[in-house]
Amino acid sequence: MNFPTTQWNIVEALKVEDEEARRQAQGEIIGIYGAPLLAFALRHSHGTRSAEDCEDLVNDFFLRCVEGGILARADRARGKFRSFLATSFKYYISNDRRSSHTQRRRPSGGFVSLAALTAEFGSTLEPRTTETAEDAFNRVLRRSLFERVLREFGNRCRASDRETAFQLFLRHDVKPIRDGTSAPTYGALAEECHLPSENAVNKMVLAARGDFRRLLLAAISRDCASPEEAQAECELVLATALHS
Repeated sequence: MNFPTTQWNIVEALKVEDEEARRQAQGEIIGIYGAPLLAFALRHSHGTRSAEDCEDLVNDFFLRCVEGGILARADRARGKFRSFLATSFKYYISNDRRSSHTQRRRPSGGFVSLAALTAEFGSTLEPRTTETAEDAFNRVLRRSLFERVLREFGNRCRASDRETAFQLFLRHDVKPIRDGTSAPTYGALAEECHLPSENAVNKMVLAARGDFRRLLLAAISRDCASPEEAQAECELVLATALHS
């Protein structure tokens, strides 16, 4: 599987002496949390900062995390890593406002790219007037997780000669909800995909739906304290990714 064992295992990797392992761990954290932190900054600014300025904030924050070992100080006993990161970023932004004369820095090329994240997430990054900065962070994080699991599920289906099942799952369960349209009937899908019957399509969609949810729940469970917490978070991820 292409998911990290847990966010906390990544944090532990930041503490080892192997520089390559630390660099890889830093890259995984930036890859997972770059977009959510950008969404946090955009909402927190209430329009007082440009998107480019928010990009600079995220890059400088990650640079300070790398140089100052901030991430390695995260403590699992004090709660979720994502809460630690969002809180640390919020304090950083507050200090940045008080020290506006301090020049921000970024590594060559930056850790995160506004253009790349906008191309990937589109309007998902845009602030919602009814949400807090923390809400924006969690919304984009959940959407990002859903997309990563969906890509992994597609790769697995293709590797096991189940591309048709994956496409049926997308056509029936994912795209209609996102587009606000009615799901195609099993009969229409059977005709379009040259399958023998509606029942055959129904079985393929049900199997794919179950496999995807198990894969999603496995990814979510890595950072939850109980099966009940993981199941509740799974429902939030599905609702966020499909309906927002």
